[in-house]
Amino acid sequence: MAKLNLKNCVSCHKVFLSVIGESICPECRVLEQTMEEDVKEYVRDHPGITIRQLIDETGAPDKLIWRMVRQGQFDNASGLEVQYPCGKCGKLIKNGAYCPECAVKLKMEAKKFADAMKMRAHAAADKAPTIKGGAQKTYSETMYNEIEDSHN
Repeated sequence: MAKLNLKNCVSCHKVFLSVIGESICPECRVLEQTMEEDVKEYVRDHPGITIRQLIDETGAPDKLIWRMVRQGQFDNASGLEVQYPCGKCGKLIKNGAYCPECAVKLKMEAKKFADAMKMRAHAAADKAPTIKGGAQKTYSETMYNEIEDSHN
């Protein structure tokens, strides 16, 4: 039986069926997309506008505007020069969540972690008990064999 993934919309708090991990319901998604288009049009019509003016004059939520900035939706907008702090070091950046230096460091840390997990998995496989022929025993097979041995 399939498990239903019911969630409360973070915007309107209605219960909805989340198909691909959305956090807002389909109705709020349509409203958000319409608002994004209105914001983009406003930026095109008002070159040189600041983020504060954009928020005040469009009435769009701060979170929506800053998400659009981080996603690079204003990169081609005339005159809108936006900088915001890197999510790790605080250096001012123009797009993405991290500055190039922090992005490289995070990738290296992720690779080290992945390598450590692989080594750990290999070490666990090497320690696993084996039966005749070299096949590995499962935990339950090992446990049953120990119980049998203790009865003998």
